[in-house]
Amino acid sequence: MLVTDRQRTFEESSDTVKLELYRLIGEGYKALQDGRVSTIDQVRKRLEEKRKQRG
Repeated sequence: MLVTDRQRTFEESSDTVKLELYRLIGEGYKALQDGRVSTIDQVRKRLEEKRKQRG
């Protein structure tokens, strides 16, 4: 199968997004086990800060 650079880039970015999602889910699960609670607004703020750091 012939894969173009554009397809490869999309697949790699898709994999990166999936890994980030799984990391966030794991972080949330760990927080639940530890009894930590965050509001939706706090989580949104943290996500926005991380996005700004990445550029």
